Amino acid sequence: MRLVTGNGLALHPGYERDGIPVFFEDDHTLIEPATAWILKIAKLKSRSQNTTRKYAGILARYLQWLDDCGYGANAWATIDEDIFDEYLLHISKPADGAMFGPAHGTLLDYASRIYGFYKWAQARGYQHALDIEEEDLAIKIGEQSLLAHIGMKVNVTKLDFNLPTGRPALYQQELDKFVNQQDYEVALHFLDDIVYRIMAVIIRITALRPKDLLQLPYRGSQQNSGFVPYDVDQIPKDLHTRNMNYTFESKGKIRSINFPGKLWAVICKSYIPLRRERALLYAKVHGVSPPNSKLFLTPDGLVVNYAILYYHFSRVPELAKAAGPLNDGRSFQGRKFSARMLRHSCATYFVYEALKRKNMLGRSFVYDAALDDELRKLMGHTDVRTTLEYYVHLANRFAHDDLIADLQRSEVDVGLNEFLKHIDY
Repeated sequence: MRLVTGNGLALHPGYERDGIPVFFEDDHTLIEPATAWILKIAKLKSRSQNTTRKYAGILARYLQWLDDCGYGANAWATIDEDIFDEYLLHISKPADGAMFGPAHGTLLDYASRIYGFYKWAQARGYQHALDIEEEDLAIKIGEQSLLAHIGMKVNVTKLDFNLPTGRPALYQQELDKFVNQQDYEVALHFLDDIVYRIMAVIIRITALRPKDLLQLPYRGSQQNSGFVPYDVDQIPKDLHTRNMNYTFESKGKIRSINFPGKLWAVICKSYIPLRRERALLYAKVHGVSPPNSKLFLTPDGLVVNYAILYYHFSRVPELAKAAGPLNDGRSFQGRKFSARMLRHSCATYFVYEALKRKNMLGRSFVYDAALDDELRKLMGHTDVRTTLEYYVHLANRFAHDDLIADLQRSEVDVGLNEFLKHIDY
């Protein structure tokens, strides 16, 4: 990867600058999206030339790392969250002789600039595989900085298929992204409040991203008018058998899904009375009731945000290990528990069950346009053909190793059954 200074815009009325950075491959092929992004930065009068050079340097360092690792700078659009985490770990490592790596603020600045490039690229029609939210960055930096400081290494085994990026799948990494059904059920016992259990259930059933989930209303309006906080004795009898429209903003676009009415009925019975009590605590502090657009409140009356959700989910392995097996002998076997993992599990089981119905489980990948379209709607992606191929391979491998062969995903029932035991539904 080469970063070259261009001087052809000094007299251009839109720029009036020289020294504009231009990105090239080693064979002198222009890296057009990266260069276009820097031109956009340079055109902003609020940005100094030093700022433009700084942004270019941060992106150049990232693209060079992609080159050094064998991905290639022009493969930036195929980079997924795992590879991005590898890069954050790379820049978090202490320099030779140093005890600590760069400061958290410095790392966050670097990550935010690269995220800004990907966000701009998506808005300009450059499709890519980096499916993260901006609020994830601070948490990711903390995780990778800790790993860099303690020098943690993980022994990995290559699976017999490649990820959509073309790199080999690593067995332990794939397992670490996945919550099997038993761990999901056990985790519900160690989420220390019903609000976090409900959020886990919703993600497991719908594959919603945390940001999408947090838009779920207490009392909906317009397209979401079906979300009514029913009293227990007022829940419509047909709610268990129909879906409700849920419309929300996701990654800069308006998206709608079918939200299971049975799931909303459970929420009304198990949580809505508590939500009303917590709303009183909120009102004592703020002088007004919490907005109807916010369903989830903590026991203290705070509106649940991403950081709160992440914290309570992340504590599950630690709490489960300290408590030991449940009364029925089940224990939590995973090393992590997160919203993203539940979303990943939802997609894996979705594809697993689809392959099973079509008698395609264990067979070589064959593109299925109908399944691709269903998965796209579930995950909220624009184009998921490579994602479909990944999940088909993953479901086949996990089924071969008996990791999910005993699981049956029956619409919302599997996601709800363990939770219903908590509330004597």
